[in-house]
Amino acid sequence: MKKYLYYLGLSVTVLALGICMNLVTSCEGPEGPAGMDANENCVQCHNDGSVLFAKSLQAGNSKHMTGTAFERNSTSCAICHTSQGFVERMDAGTTTTSGTIHNPTPPNCRTCHMIHENYDTTDFALRYSDPVTLWINDVTIDLGDGNLCANCHQPRIPDPLPTVGGGNVTINSNRWGPHHGLQSSTLWGTGGYEIAGSESYGTPGSTTHAGAGCTQCHMAEAYGNQAGGHTFNMTYDYHGRESENVAACTGCHSSLKSFDYNGVQSEVEELLDSLKNVLADKGWLDPDEELPNASSDNPLVLSADDAGTLLNFLIILEDGSHGVHNPGYTVALLTNSLEHLTK
Repeated sequence: MKKYLYYLGLSVTVLALGICMNLVTSCEGPEGPAGMDANENCVQCHNDGSVLFAKSLQAGNSKHMTGTAFERNSTSCAICHTSQGFVERMDAGTTTTSGTIHNPTPPNCRTCHMIHENYDTTDFALRYSDPVTLWINDVTIDLGDGNLCANCHQPRIPDPLPTVGGGNVTINSNRWGPHHGLQSSTLWGTGGYEIAGSESYGTPGSTTHAGAGCTQCHMAEAYGNQAGGHTFNMTYDYHGRESENVAACTGCHSSLKSFDYNGVQSEVEELLDSLKNVLADKGWLDPDEELPNASSDNPLVLSADDAGTLLNFLIILEDGSHGVHNPGYTVALLTNSLEHLTK
């Protein structure tokens, strides 16, 4: 009797499972539209070619992806230091994110390109290419493909901002200034404190380098994964010696062997060092840290013109090209600042 009940229970269980399986398989909805054919879509990028792989290697060796600043994930820093923050603020048209960026990532392929949005070669298109209105002075610049770069590579607004003909400014922090990575404004020829002097500042946006934008030089023919291409780097190691990627320049300057073309870098370095010494002698600049001698306990009160010379020093220092981006504008800012301080 027990054995009979056991088999009866087992049969009922099997029957119930069969009914459930039948219900599951017979209750399917209508067939949906056909999905993308991976053979037609994915292989447009993911194929046996090496281009995508090479660009990935280059990007992986860029300062964007090897730097450590992407942990700056607060609302005001994340807009440039993290990939998610940059995309969010660009899409929202704001200057901050809505909140702290959690699990931040550094600028990467998806920051600049529309990766895996259309699943075809249009995914390589730049996310943003419109001209950029600079924060520091509301001047609109157009660097072509470099407009994408300019959204971050521009001066922040110093607080307070000295204006020509304006009143005194009180600097309460040694972090006062334009912040880092401000190259687009110098390239265009704007953003500095244009104090009167013997040198002309020229017409913004009129130089050949401004016309070349950022990509023509920083994305020139790649040297492995050290320079050019998606590394954006301008120097590379060659047998233990730092070499300059002049391949970016020889299209215009066929005889160029060094970035110090016509001695412009030497001239700028000398002017920058002279301005640094004058500012340090006046007690306005820490010559070792190259930061303003200011704090909330010991504020630095300067006239607009004096503060402007300090700002110009910091701008050219942070530009980092030693005059290459815009020789005329750079020399004018430094020379006219020196003339004001030493007259």
